[in-house]
Amino acid sequence: MRMVPATLVLALAACAAPPPSRPAPAAQVVAPARLDAAAAQGAAQGEGAAALDQWWTAWGDPALDRLVDAALAANTDLRVARAHVEAARALASVAEAALYPTIAAQGAGWGNAGDTGIDGTAGSVLSPFTRGATGGGYLVGLGAQWEPDIFGGRHADVAAAQAMAGGVDWMAQGVRLMVVADVVENYQQWRGLEARLALLDQSLEATRALTAYVAARQGTGQASKPDLTRAQAAAASLEATRPQLLALIDARRRRLAILSGALPEAMVDVVPRRGGSSDLAVPPPPSGQWPSTILERRPDVRASMAMVAARAAKLKSYKADLYPRFSIGFSGQNGELGLSGLPGFGGTMGLLNVKASVPIFTGGLLRGRIAAGQAELEGALAAQDRTVLSSLEEVETAYGLRAGFDARVAGLVSARTLSARRADEAQAFYRAGRVTLGDVLQARLDTLSDADKLEQARIAQRSATVQLYRALGGGWSPPAPGPSVSSAHPALPVLQGSSPR
Repeated sequence: MRMVPATLVLALAACAAPPPSRPAPAAQVVAPARLDAAAAQGAAQGEGAAALDQWWTAWGDPALDRLVDAALAANTDLRVARAHVEAARALASVAEAALYPTIAAQGAGWGNAGDTGIDGTAGSVLSPFTRGATGGGYLVGLGAQWEPDIFGGRHADVAAAQAMAGGVDWMAQGVRLMVVADVVENYQQWRGLEARLALLDQSLEATRALTAYVAARQGTGQASKPDLTRAQAAAASLEATRPQLLALIDARRRRLAILSGALPEAMVDVVPRRGGSSDLAVPPPPSGQWPSTILERRPDVRASMAMVAARAAKLKSYKADLYPRFSIGFSGQNGELGLSGLPGFGGTMGLLNVKASVPIFTGGLLRGRIAAGQAELEGALAAQDRTVLSSLEEVETAYGLRAGFDARVAGLVSARTLSARRADEAQAFYRAGRVTLGDVLQARLDTLSDADKLEQARIAQRSATVQLYRALGGGWSPPAPGPSVSSAHPALPVLQGSSPR
């Protein structure tokens, strides 16, 4: 059988070359020049640089800092995310290994002693050599195989694996952001609930005093039975609120324990109450934020960019499969064989081979892969556009919510100030004999009620602040460009741009 001429192989390769394909798709969403809500917030509070690295320290609470550090060290979600990153980097190293030759050594040795037991004339002739014959030998060799990546298919596989590893790394950063935000959210709610519980206890004390006062007046005929019933009902309603607050406080403490990698029973220490106020500073909303920097920093956006890069590289790999593939192999062996009574023989042998293959008929397999890869790339670009739009929406909404709660807190501060003034005036009028003790106690209850509304608004304001920092993608410094993933501890490259060109 004749070998296929090289000219025929090249001709078949030319026939298998892919026809001109449609241009690579591009992302459709263009980030705006500025964020309206962020610009309005900056104009209202003054522009300033926003330090998003370790943003939780802006709350000025050492206990919160310790909880965040504990969560970053032992949180189970972060441990899972780190394992996924290591696995993705290892798979990228596996893809990179295909670019290099594979070399393997092999060897074998044997010895024998046997008796053939051949009868007849042949047995009598060979008997001196086969009866009780002994011998042995060995064979050692070295083999190498290499497939040059002439058309870039394997390099494209490496690029795809590296991009996927980069995407997994950004998703791990997103998990880190969510964990930190969850710690801050639960901590500030816990502090706020503790403050509300202190206010409730003060309200219960005032309500019991008011109920006793109304009962005394009802005994002297100065108050009616419905007045006493109304006071008792108010006291019972407040009393019923206490178990719910205690349950919410315990839930926040258990959640903080879980986030720190501990059992829910190992709840963190109770924060001392501070006279009906959480006394937790609320950092101002970060100003000077631009859509381009936000999208560059958000983990979900960067992960979607990495997915686009991976899909583009995989499509290139699929197209490279239409071209010929070449491989170079080498095998060298050295051996010796000996048998008692017979001359031994041995020697060295080397073999070099070059192979070429070109797809001629695959039943549409390769074209189908290319079509699927093109569709996957378009889907990844659409997903990136969706992620960008959602990110911009989240930032605008978070800024708007923070501004709304800022205004609400300011209004409730004024209302509490006025109710506190009214309580002081009622106390003064009571000393002058112009109002009753019931009026004083009621004014006190109104003040505590306004203080509770203010604390609830502050909890919501702090939650909106956490949502804002989460939307801005704060919490770490983006990884810097570094070497390829073949190094021992690779630094994944920062992806630039939104789509392949």
